Amino acid sequence: MASSPIPDIFNLSRGIPEIPTTVLIYAFTFLGALIVYGFLGSTYIMNLSPINAIYYTIITIATVGYGDIAPITPIQKLFSITLVLGGVGLVAYAFTLVITVVTMVVEEVTSGAKTRRMIANSKNHFVLCGYGRVGRAVFKELKKRNQKAIIVERDRNLVEKELWEDPNVLAIPGDATDESTMIEAGIKRARGVIIATGEDVDNLFITLTARELQPDIWIVSRASKRENIKRLYRGGADKVVSPETSGGEDIYFAAIEPTMMKITEIHDVENIQKEAEIILKYGCTLEDIQYHLPEFKEPLARKIEVSKKEELDRFLNSLNRDPARKKSLKRVYESVSGIHSHWISGPDRESLDKVAEELKKEGFLFGINLNEEEIREVARKHGKLVEVVIKPEMKITETHSVGDIRAESEIILKHGCTLEDIEYYLPGFREPLRRKVGLSKIKDMDKFLERLEHDNSKMESLERLYALSGGGIHSHIISGPDTKSLSNVEKELKEKGYLLGVNLSQDEIKTKIKEYGRVVELLLKHEVTNLDDKRIIIKNGGRILDSKHYLPGVRQVVMRSLYINTKEDVKNCEKELEKPDARRSVEALYEISRHIHSHTVAAPDVKTIKKIEKILDEEGILLGANLSEEEIWEIVESENP
Repeated sequence: MASSPIPDIFNLSRGIPEIPTTVLIYAFTFLGALIVYGFLGSTYIMNLSPINAIYYTIITIATVGYGDIAPITPIQKLFSITLVLGGVGLVAYAFTLVITVVTMVVEEVTSGAKTRRMIANSKNHFVLCGYGRVGRAVFKELKKRNQKAIIVERDRNLVEKELWEDPNVLAIPGDATDESTMIEAGIKRARGVIIATGEDVDNLFITLTARELQPDIWIVSRASKRENIKRLYRGGADKVVSPETSGGEDIYFAAIEPTMMKITEIHDVENIQKEAEIILKYGCTLEDIQYHLPEFKEPLARKIEVSKKEELDRFLNSLNRDPARKKSLKRVYESVSGIHSHWISGPDRESLDKVAEELKKEGFLFGINLNEEEIREVARKHGKLVEVVIKPEMKITETHSVGDIRAESEIILKHGCTLEDIEYYLPGFREPLRRKVGLSKIKDMDKFLERLEHDNSKMESLERLYALSGGGIHSHIISGPDTKSLSNVEKELKEKGYLLGVNLSQDEIKTKIKEYGRVVELLLKHEVTNLDDKRIIIKNGGRILDSKHYLPGVRQVVMRSLYINTKEDVKNCEKELEKPDARRSVEALYEISRHIHSHTVAAPDVKTIKKIEKILDEEGILLGANLSEEEIWEIVESENP
């Protein structure tokens, strides 16, 4: 989409057309010459006084002609004709000039000519393809950090009526899969390409186009569907981000990755201003701060996102206005001996190198892109880390039954620690179910357990929750007076057989649930009247928490909560099937799901679960255990209806 040549009649700094100086000089010179000619002719040919000569000249040039002074002789008439023709020509010239300027104003607004010329002068920018929901979020992150971007958007109406309204936004209406559009967006001068359209096919073609036009450019692409992530990588993307798990900020950080670095420094609170000014003066953004506390494996990190001097000034002024806050910050710095890290992003590698060089001259810089072990080694070399002033805490992941709650609490509380919360891991939920506890006294625990003993429904609900959460797998954040107390708690919980791990990630906890969990999802197939699966599960010490039926074609899951715990519960199921309406409903559900369904089963231990699985398999009822959703649908849809 090449732009057409535009006459150089625009003042770009002001954004509005102006008449060039030479054009104005010619116009005024011609007008002045015509007036002098008219004055001299009126004086010597028309024999008029100076006042009348000026008067006659002006009304003739203006083609007014009141008729109060009339030429008589042939030479007077000839003079008047030339004066009239000169005036008419001058008016026509001025009118044409006005029309030209107005036309150019319209062209400037409607065609984005000014924008295109500014784009032609842009360099070291990002080409942002797509300005939908994700594209807007990415552009917001870019603007926040003073990063330059040129937007390529297919919707011309959006570009002309929204984006071009803002003089600080550079945008091109066009298809980013078209090479000419990407060339016009300055891809050959850009630092990176961010592809944020909602269509993965378009994203793939844009990736291929960008990689072909500029083989070394950094490309970040959005993937709307997970299965297309690999395709985009194969197509040439350096980073692929899925909005299912990420937002605009994640895409921004993926795009900026080549010009980011982690700096590890040592200084006190009084040097914060000096350090930040060095970073900001090179156009860089101070993304976060990480305190390397001796009691923690991972640093304590906090977002900062400072890219402007006024943002730094606001923070420093707030410290000066609040002595208590400044004192707290000083104590944190003392806790880490002033050793901390920042991730900083910049417009290019040269700017980052200049920041590092100047920080080193100031004596602040320890190293660049150091890992935690390297940082700890640096800390050991430059002085012993003092004891942390923030209350130490850790996350413990355990497995036990409701009956073990008191024994667990006694271990935690007797060392002066506080049980801050509890997290349950329910199947089907990405995030754990978290509840604040704040338990620090054993008498409070006794009151809670006493209420449970006198409230059967509450006890049953809690047992059900434990059963669903991996058969008793859960986590607590516990805080203590010092790290030694936490270590003692960790040791005793491990000896008791409760502890599965400390400070585990969500993925690690999921692995533990699969390994130690006492809950299993069994995929079964049998007739409506056959309740052998339920009898086998209950007889061998299991509990049935729910039932799921799978509707092929529409891929819908119908779930029923059951909680079958005793032989009496199984008999109740038999009685329910004797009711005509209930039987018809269940038969219809079984028929649609091809007699395949699953039960979530809880048991006291893994051994019991394995025993139940073995018996069901021998009976020819079991199709599988803990299958993925895709595996279940493959089995259901492959069955004959």
